[in-house]
Amino acid sequence: MTPDAEIALPGGNVGGAVRVGDTVRRPTGPWTPAVHELLDFLAAAGVERVPRVLGIDDRGREILTFLPGHVLAIGTEQPSAAQTRSAMRWLRAFHTAVAGFPRQSRRWRFVERALEPGEIVCHHDTAIYNLAFDGDELAGVFDWDVAGPGVPLDDVAMYAWNSALLHPEADAAEMVDGLRTIADGYGSIGAGDLLDHVPVRIVAATDRIAAGQRAGDPGMLRLGEIGEPASTLARLARLSARIPELHARMAPGSP
Repeated sequence: MTPDAEIALPGGNVGGAVRVGDTVRRPTGPWTPAVHELLDFLAAAGVERVPRVLGIDDRGREILTFLPGHVLAIGTEQPSAAQTRSAMRWLRAFHTAVAGFPRQSRRWRFVERALEPGEIVCHHDTAIYNLAFDGDELAGVFDWDVAGPGVPLDDVAMYAWNSALLHPEADAAEMVDGLRTIADGYGSIGAGDLLDHVPVRIVAATDRIAAGQRAGDPGMLRLGEIGEPASTLARLARLSARIPELHARMAPGSP
Protein backbone atom coordinates (compact mmCIF):
# COMPACT_ATOMS: atom_id res chain seq x y z
CA MET A 1 0.00 0.00 0.00
CA THR A 2 1.43 3.38 -1.01
CA PRO A 3 1.54 6.07 1.72
CA ASP A 4 -1.28 8.07 0.12
CA ALA A 5 -3.52 5.12 -0.86
CA GLU A 6 -7.07 5.42 0.44
CA ILE A 7 -8.65 2.35 2.01
CA ALA A 8 -12.37 2.54 2.74
CA LEU A 9 -13.11 1.64 6.35
CA PRO A 10 -16.10 -0.61 7.12
CA GLY A 11 -19.32 0.91 8.39
CA GLY A 12 -19.64 4.58 7.75
CA ASN A 13 -23.40 4.72 7.21
CA VAL A 14 -23.48 8.34 8.38
CA GLY A 15 -20.38 9.89 6.87
CA GLY A 16 -17.93 7.35 5.58
CA ALA A 17 -14.24 7.24 6.39
CA VAL A 18 -11.04 6.18 4.65
CA ARG A 19 -7.65 5.23 6.01
CA VAL A 20 -4.57 6.93 4.57
CA GLY A 21 -1.42 5.55 6.17
CA ASP A 22 -1.76 6.06 9.91
CA THR A 23 -4.53 8.62 9.52
CA VAL A 24 -8.28 8.60 8.95
CA ARG A 25 -10.05 11.10 6.68
CA ARG A 26 -13.70 11.92 7.25
CA PRO A 27 -16.21 14.45 5.87
CA THR A 28 -16.68 17.62 7.89
CA GLY A 29 -19.71 19.75 8.71
CA PRO A 30 -20.78 22.78 10.75
CA TRP A 31 -20.32 20.66 13.89
CA THR A 32 -16.65 19.84 13.18
CA PRO A 33 -15.09 22.80 15.07
CA ALA A 34 -16.92 21.78 18.26
CA VAL A 35 -15.91 18.13 17.85
CA HIS A 36 -12.28 19.10 17.26
CA GLU A 37 -12.35 21.34 20.32
CA LEU A 38 -13.69 18.39 22.30
CA LEU A 39 -11.02 15.99 21.00
CA ASP A 40 -8.27 18.52 21.72
CA PHE A 41 -9.66 18.98 25.24
CA LEU A 42 -9.61 15.22 25.83
CA ALA A 43 -6.04 14.98 24.56
CA ALA A 44 -4.94 17.75 26.93
CA ALA A 45 -6.79 16.00 29.78
CA GLY A 46 -4.89 12.78 29.13
CA VAL A 47 -7.89 10.74 27.98
CA GLU A 48 -6.51 7.81 26.01
CA ARG A 49 -7.97 5.68 23.20
CA VAL A 50 -9.36 8.76 21.44
CA PRO A 51 -8.31 9.99 17.97
CA ARG A 52 -6.14 13.09 17.85
CA VAL A 53 -6.92 15.93 15.45
CA LEU A 54 -4.22 16.50 12.83
CA GLY A 55 -5.98 19.10 10.67
CA ILE A 56 -7.97 19.35 7.45
CA ASP A 57 -6.76 17.93 4.13
CA ASP A 58 -6.88 19.59 0.71
CA ARG A 59 -10.31 18.05 0.06
CA GLY A 60 -11.81 19.58 3.19
CA ARG A 61 -11.84 16.33 5.16
CA GLU A 62 -10.75 16.13 8.78
CA ILE A 63 -7.50 14.27 9.46
CA LEU A 64 -7.46 12.11 12.57
CA THR A 65 -5.05 9.53 13.94
CA PHE A 66 -5.94 5.95 13.10
CA LEU A 67 -6.86 3.77 16.10
CA PRO A 68 -5.82 0.13 15.55
CA GLY A 69 -7.70 -2.79 17.04
CA HIS A 70 -10.48 -5.27 16.36
CA VAL A 71 -13.98 -3.91 15.79
CA LEU A 72 -16.68 -6.42 16.66
CA ALA A 73 -19.15 -7.21 13.89
CA ILE A 74 -22.54 -6.16 15.19
CA GLY A 75 -25.07 -8.95 15.04
CA THR A 76 -22.44 -11.70 14.81
CA GLU A 77 -19.91 -10.90 17.56
CA GLN A 78 -20.84 -10.11 21.14
CA PRO A 79 -18.39 -8.34 23.47
CA SER A 80 -17.01 -10.52 26.23
CA ALA A 81 -17.68 -9.59 29.84
CA ALA A 82 -14.06 -8.46 30.11
CA GLN A 83 -14.38 -6.27 27.01
CA THR A 84 -17.55 -4.72 28.39
CA ARG A 85 -15.93 -3.96 31.73
CA SER A 86 -12.95 -2.39 29.96
CA ALA A 87 -15.26 -0.23 27.80
CA MET A 88 -17.27 0.87 30.82
CA ARG A 89 -14.13 1.79 32.81
CA TRP A 90 -13.06 3.97 29.91
CA LEU A 91 -16.53 5.49 29.59
CA ARG A 92 -16.59 6.41 33.28
CA ALA A 93 -13.13 8.01 32.97
CA PHE A 94 -14.22 9.91 29.85
CA HIS A 95 -17.33 11.23 31.59
CA THR A 96 -15.26 12.34 34.58
CA ALA A 97 -12.80 14.19 32.35
CA VAL A 98 -15.35 15.77 30.02
CA ALA A 99 -17.24 17.25 32.97
CA GLY A 100 -14.58 19.97 32.86
CA PHE A 101 -15.25 20.88 29.22
CA PRO A 102 -16.35 24.55 28.89
CA ARG A 103 -20.12 24.75 29.00
CA GLN A 104 -20.93 27.64 26.64
CA SER A 105 -22.99 27.28 23.47
CA ARG A 106 -21.56 25.45 20.46
CA ARG A 107 -22.87 24.14 17.17
CA TRP A 108 -23.09 20.35 17.50
CA ARG A 109 -24.50 18.08 14.82
CA PHE A 110 -28.05 18.00 16.19
CA VAL A 111 -28.25 21.11 18.34
CA GLU A 112 -26.70 24.50 19.00
CA ARG A 113 -26.84 25.44 22.66
CA ALA A 114 -24.95 25.52 25.94
CA LEU A 115 -24.85 22.62 28.37
CA GLU A 116 -27.70 22.56 30.85
CA PRO A 117 -27.30 21.68 34.56
CA GLY A 118 -26.48 17.99 34.95
CA GLU A 119 -25.34 17.63 31.36
CA ILE A 120 -21.96 16.80 29.87
CA VAL A 121 -20.83 16.35 26.28
CA CYS A 122 -21.59 12.73 25.41
CA HIS A 123 -20.13 10.67 22.58
CA HIS A 124 -23.73 9.62 21.81
CA ASP A 125 -22.80 6.55 19.74
CA THR A 126 -20.77 4.37 22.08
CA ALA A 127 -21.85 1.22 20.29
CA ILE A 128 -19.59 -1.76 19.64
CA TYR A 129 -19.23 -0.73 15.99
CA ASN A 130 -17.42 2.44 17.14
CA LEU A 131 -15.06 0.66 19.55
CA ALA A 132 -11.81 -1.18 18.83
CA PHE A 133 -10.43 -3.85 21.14
CA ASP A 134 -7.03 -5.41 21.70
CA GLY A 135 -8.01 -8.75 23.21
CA ASP A 136 -10.08 -8.01 26.30
CA GLU A 137 -9.00 -4.37 26.52
CA LEU A 138 -10.55 -1.36 24.85
CA ALA A 139 -8.09 0.08 22.33
CA GLY A 140 -9.98 2.96 20.72
CA VAL A 141 -13.22 4.94 20.51
CA PHE A 142 -13.95 6.64 17.20
CA ASP A 143 -16.75 8.37 15.21
CA TRP A 144 -17.24 11.46 17.39
CA ASP A 145 -19.27 13.44 14.86
CA VAL A 146 -22.59 13.11 16.74
CA ALA A 147 -21.13 14.20 20.10
CA GLY A 148 -23.15 16.79 21.97
CA PRO A 149 -25.09 17.60 25.14
CA GLY A 150 -26.51 14.72 27.14
CA VAL A 151 -26.40 12.90 30.46
CA PRO A 152 -23.85 10.18 31.24
CA LEU A 153 -26.47 7.43 31.20
CA ASP A 154 -27.13 8.22 27.51
CA ASP A 155 -23.77 6.72 26.53
CA VAL A 156 -24.17 3.68 28.78
CA ALA A 157 -27.65 3.04 27.36
CA MET A 158 -26.35 3.21 23.80
CA TYR A 159 -23.78 0.52 24.59
CA ALA A 160 -26.47 -1.65 26.16
CA TRP A 161 -28.78 -1.19 23.17
CA ASN A 162 -26.12 -2.52 20.82
CA SER A 163 -24.86 -5.39 22.98
CA ALA A 164 -26.95 -6.85 25.83
CA LEU A 165 -30.24 -5.74 24.23
CA LEU A 166 -29.27 -6.15 20.59
CA HIS A 167 -31.67 -9.06 20.09
CA PRO A 168 -35.03 -8.32 21.81
CA GLU A 169 -36.06 -11.98 21.45
CA ALA A 170 -32.98 -13.27 23.29
CA ASP A 171 -33.04 -15.24 26.52
CA ALA A 172 -34.12 -12.95 29.36
CA ALA A 173 -31.50 -14.27 31.78
CA GLU A 174 -28.71 -13.53 29.30
CA MET A 175 -30.03 -10.02 28.67
CA VAL A 176 -30.21 -9.27 32.39
CA ASP A 177 -26.72 -10.68 32.94
CA GLY A 178 -25.42 -8.40 30.18
CA LEU A 179 -27.13 -5.36 31.70
CA ARG A 180 -25.66 -6.15 35.09
CA THR A 181 -22.16 -6.50 33.64
CA ILE A 182 -22.50 -3.09 31.96
CA ALA A 183 -23.90 -1.40 35.07
CA ASP A 184 -21.31 -2.96 37.39
CA GLY A 185 -18.50 -2.07 34.99
CA TYR A 186 -19.55 1.57 34.87
CA GLY A 187 -20.42 1.81 38.56
CA SER A 188 -22.96 3.94 40.44
CA ILE A 189 -25.90 2.82 38.30
CA GLY A 190 -28.29 -0.10 38.61
CA ALA A 191 -29.19 -2.52 35.85
CA GLY A 192 -32.88 -1.61 36.24
CA ASP A 193 -32.22 2.10 35.85
CA LEU A 194 -30.09 1.37 32.80
CA LEU A 195 -32.84 -0.72 31.25
CA ASP A 196 -35.41 2.04 31.82
CA HIS A 197 -33.19 4.66 30.21
CA VAL A 198 -32.65 2.70 27.00
CA PRO A 199 -36.06 3.60 25.48
CA VAL A 200 -35.53 7.26 26.46
CA ARG A 201 -32.15 7.32 24.74
CA ILE A 202 -33.27 5.45 21.63
CA VAL A 203 -36.38 7.58 21.09
CA ALA A 204 -34.13 10.65 21.32
CA ALA A 205 -31.84 9.09 18.71
CA THR A 206 -34.65 8.33 16.29
CA ASP A 207 -36.06 11.84 16.75
CA ARG A 208 -32.64 13.29 15.86
CA ILE A 209 -32.31 11.09 12.80
CA ALA A 210 -35.77 12.08 11.57
CA ALA A 211 -35.09 15.77 12.20
CA GLY A 212 -31.79 15.51 10.35
CA GLN A 213 -33.51 13.87 7.40
CA ARG A 214 -36.08 16.67 7.27
CA ALA A 215 -33.23 19.20 7.35
CA GLY A 216 -31.40 17.43 4.51
CA ASP A 217 -28.40 16.23 6.56
CA PRO A 218 -26.57 13.90 4.08
CA GLY A 219 -25.51 11.49 6.80
CA MET A 220 -29.02 11.15 8.16
CA LEU A 221 -30.39 10.72 4.65
CA ARG A 222 -27.96 7.83 4.15
CA LEU A 223 -29.40 6.22 7.28
CA GLY A 224 -32.80 6.53 5.64
CA GLU A 225 -31.49 4.41 2.78
CA ILE A 226 -30.98 1.51 5.19
CA GLY A 227 -34.40 1.92 6.79
CA GLU A 228 -33.70 4.24 9.70
CA PRO A 229 -35.26 5.30 11.97
CA ALA A 230 -38.15 2.92 11.26
CA SER A 231 -36.14 -0.26 11.86
CA THR A 232 -34.84 1.02 15.20
CA LEU A 233 -38.34 1.96 16.35
CA ALA A 234 -39.61 -1.51 15.40
CA ARG A 235 -36.85 -3.17 17.44
CA LEU A 236 -37.52 -0.82 20.36
CA ALA A 237 -41.19 -1.81 20.34
CA ARG A 238 -40.23 -5.48 20.66
CA LEU A 239 -37.83 -4.69 23.50
CA SER A 240 -40.31 -2.45 25.32
CA ALA A 241 -42.84 -5.29 25.41
CA ARG A 242 -40.31 -7.34 27.41
CA ILE A 243 -39.22 -4.69 29.91
CA PRO A 244 -41.60 -5.90 32.67
CA GLU A 245 -40.25 -9.43 32.23
CA LEU A 246 -36.66 -8.21 32.43
CA HIS A 247 -37.39 -6.21 35.57
CA ALA A 248 -38.97 -9.29 37.13
CA ARG A 249 -35.76 -11.19 36.38
CA MET A 250 -33.82 -8.55 38.30
CA ALA A 251 -35.95 -8.87 41.43
CA PRO A 252 -34.26 -10.44 44.48
CA GLY A 253 -34.77 -14.20 44.56
CA SER A 254 -35.48 -14.46 40.82
CA PRO A 255 -33.78 -17.34 38.97
